[in-house]
Amino acid sequence: MTQRPPILPIAVFCTIAGLCMLAIMAVPPHWLSLAPLRDRLHSLHLLLELLALMIGSLIVASSWHTFERRDNRHTHLLVVGFLVVLACDLHHALTYANPAQPGQGNTAPQALYFWLMGRLAELVTLAAIAWRARPLLTRRGSLLLGLGLVIAVSVGGELIGVSWPTGDSPLQAPILAIANIVLVVAFWLAAVGLWRRAWEAYSFTLATLGTSAFLLGMGGLAYTPLANPSDVQSLAGHVYKLLAYVMLYRATFAIAIRRPLRDLQASEQRERESQARLAMISANLPHSVLFQVVHTPDGQRVLTEVSESVERVLGLRADEVRGNLALVYRHFHHEDEPLVHAAHATSAETMTVFDREVRFVRPDGQVRWLHFVSVPRRLDDGRLAWEGMATDTTERREADEARRRLEQELFEAHKMESIGTLASGIAHDFNNAVAAILGNTAMALEDIDRNAQDEVRRGLEQVRRSAMRARNLVSQILSFSRKQPLQRSAQHLRPIVEECLSLLHSTLPAHIELNLRCDAPDACAEVDRTQFEQVLLNLCTNAAHAIGERGGRIDLGLSEVTGADGKRLVRLSVTDTGQGMDKATVQRIFEPFFTTKPMGQGTGLGLSVVQRIVREHEGQIAVRSAPNQGTRFDIDLPLFPLSELLSGMGLSDAAGGVVGNGAGGDKGPVRGQWVLCVDDETVVADMTGKLLQRAGFRVSCVSDPREAIERLRDEGDSIAALVTDYRMPGISGLELIRIARRWRPHLPTVLLSGYVDDELRETAHSDGASQVLEKQAILDELVHTLDTLFAEAHLTTA
Repeated sequence: MTQRPPILPIAVFCTIAGLCMLAIMAVPPHWLSLAPLRDRLHSLHLLLELLALMIGSLIVASSWHTFERRDNRHTHLLVVGFLVVLACDLHHALTYANPAQPGQGNTAPQALYFWLMGRLAELVTLAAIAWRARPLLTRRGSLLLGLGLVIAVSVGGELIGVSWPTGDSPLQAPILAIANIVLVVAFWLAAVGLWRRAWEAYSFTLATLGTSAFLLGMGGLAYTPLANPSDVQSLAGHVYKLLAYVMLYRATFAIAIRRPLRDLQASEQRERESQARLAMISANLPHSVLFQVVHTPDGQRVLTEVSESVERVLGLRADEVRGNLALVYRHFHHEDEPLVHAAHATSAETMTVFDREVRFVRPDGQVRWLHFVSVPRRLDDGRLAWEGMATDTTERREADEARRRLEQELFEAHKMESIGTLASGIAHDFNNAVAAILGNTAMALEDIDRNAQDEVRRGLEQVRRSAMRARNLVSQILSFSRKQPLQRSAQHLRPIVEECLSLLHSTLPAHIELNLRCDAPDACAEVDRTQFEQVLLNLCTNAAHAIGERGGRIDLGLSEVTGADGKRLVRLSVTDTGQGMDKATVQRIFEPFFTTKPMGQGTGLGLSVVQRIVREHEGQIAVRSAPNQGTRFDIDLPLFPLSELLSGMGLSDAAGGVVGNGAGGDKGPVRGQWVLCVDDETVVADMTGKLLQRAGFRVSCVSDPREAIERLRDEGDSIAALVTDYRMPGISGLELIRIARRWRPHLPTVLLSGYVDDELRETAHSDGASQVLEKQAILDELVHTLDTLFAEAHLTTA
């Protein structure tokens, strides 16, 4: 899925850049004079020009590198334009007499000319990209055009130097000032055009080009007061120009060539090389062996023919194995040899193709994977023969494994894109929860003053429900974004579907209606929850894109069906009323990087990721669509029996009770122990302390971990447990636990954190934490956790 360019960071950056330049321009020139360093300003100006030339060269080189991409024809313009810019900047640096500004009497006319021509070349290049100029140039054509313009500009500069009168004309400064102002305005107009294109095309590259045009305009603003410019204004103009060039280089190289795409291209290159090797096999068989095996009348199998490549592939000489098939069988891996015998017997009985991939142990000890394919036929004398090929597939397996790892990385990247798509909806729901908390809290305070206890209770209940909703939103997005291996477990599918719908209701436009039809409310399947959510979100966002601005409906269905083999399946269907697809498009939608969206609006990874996830879950995905008739996706997964799920959850025993309810006459935990609570957030510390006091514990709350260390040192024997926050200034919760453990090795400790993952749990337990809890679970779990820890440590008192 695609995202629009980030407006806020670009706006903040441009605003800061504009304010800085306006501040420099507003200060009187004599305040910003660098007269004591005037002798070195010339060298500094030349250094800045040299840096600009270096970055400009990188822009040309990176544009040249991406020249063959048809969708990057604006790089053709950058090659031509910045060849001219480099030539003008070089001439300007060589002909500039001293570090004074353009328009002063001691500035060479050629320097002014080349400076203006360089800025004009920048402007024309960016404006052409902004207004969608797409020249059909070849590499040689762009190079010749750029060099021709360089020669023309250079000749013009020489003519200016010969014909320009000695001394400054009184109109020179005003004319150059006006020219600068025109250039500044033109650069800003080009920036607006590029930003508009970036917004329409979902292109971060064009947004970066727009920011570069804006910086060039702001840099040119430094040269408008030509009558009496300051040294700092001059330096600021050069710095803004360098920043603009850096943005241009970022747009042409760092952004256009993404690392995942480079990795994928490398994988595809390895795949092409592998295919090239297979093409060579047809000529000289470097990785394959041709063979013929014949059944003799006495029932033995004899290797009658074998190609000379057997020594290269199997490590056995042709004269050794010809007529001696037993030698080959002795080198099969001991686990695979019975499979080969069984496959041969089946092929002989049914006259079907022998197709088996097994491990082969070469005489030098290498274990290679060999793919045997042969077709049985009857010879003229009635004997049965197999002619076929054995191909070494070890390298292909390694390439497949590398590709699998790359697909996993792409899946994680696509999951992050999905989170970005849902961000606005999550923020909307979270803000709703915060608004409900604040509003009900304010009304509860008023109700307290009016002694309206029932209203206070209702308000606090609303606050609690809103806080739980906010907590669940945070937990859900953290769970979804967490990178973890495939972990399938038997689960009810309806709650997962309903939770995804709650996110989609906030994310999708209001003119799209979402409906759920659940014909199998108790349907269960073995799924990885995160990946199943990814499938749902991907299909629904694709459906929303297909519906577009005209509005429509997305229907989700959950039902049980019977497969072709008679097995029971659970079917998840996603149906939209969008524009639909023709047959040619339907046949390609699961191909990686195939997309029907405009350039910059889709990576083409979504449905290929969906298909991979479904296959990993041993399921199938089917699509039905027609132009102007919408699209329907059906995902069939093996149905997990509800009785087995309930049995695994311990709910099948009618006599079983609820664990931990205190039934059966068990005496409840005896409390009164002294607990030290540490949290730099006073509100959280006070809340935790009040919770533990109400549960019967004696509590001391501190907000400074250093004070906690002093108490542990001075009163350590009296403290029964330590409850501490993880992230605190100065000393973290883990450091505090390590210090406490040095004095009290068996002291029960509980670490609290707003976000807990497997890595934090492992680190905390290795550092001595008895238990790790999320802060959101304090109310539900902290008291029970302390009771358990005290019981295990035998610290409960009578």
